Amino acid sequence: MKNILIVDMQKGFINKNNSFLIEKINNYLTLNSFENIFYTKYINTPQSPFVKILNWNGLLAVEDQKIVVNQVPNSITFIKTGYGLTPEMINIIKDKNITEIEICGTDTDACVLAIAYNLFDNNIKPIIIKDLCSSSSTNKLIHKNSLEIMKRSFGEKNII
Repeated sequence: MKNILIVDMQKGFINKNNSFLIEKINNYLTLNSFENIFYTKYINTPQSPFVKILNWNGLLAVEDQKIVVNQVPNSITFIKTGYGLTPEMINIIKDKNITEIEICGTDTDACVLAIAYNLFDNNIKPIIIKDLCSSSSTNKLIHKNSLEIMKRSFGEKNII
């Protein structure tokens, strides 16, 4: 049985560059069976490094934090305040004896990449679904270059 982690599909991260993901991810969830479905939900705060270091004030509003893809009953939503997963989140995945997990969502160059490294570093194989990942960046090469980094880091066969 497959497992999937859907990264930061939230209103505040969606724009014309990645809005196509909503329908594609919803269809993928409908067409496939998963033993475990996880979502990440990023919450920004005025004290975060995103605000203090990057001067980025996105996703401070509750409306922008809403997940925009269908949330499946009995799934788990991880609330995060940084790019990656916390050790507690990794332990929840490990406690379910998951050794590999599909990853999709946004942004390929930020949270998707960070989470893939988190999983890999904890001996959980990340499988990146490249057609279900994108970036909100206006730089068209960001997504492509991020996938190349992931091929090198996690193995070409794990980028599907």
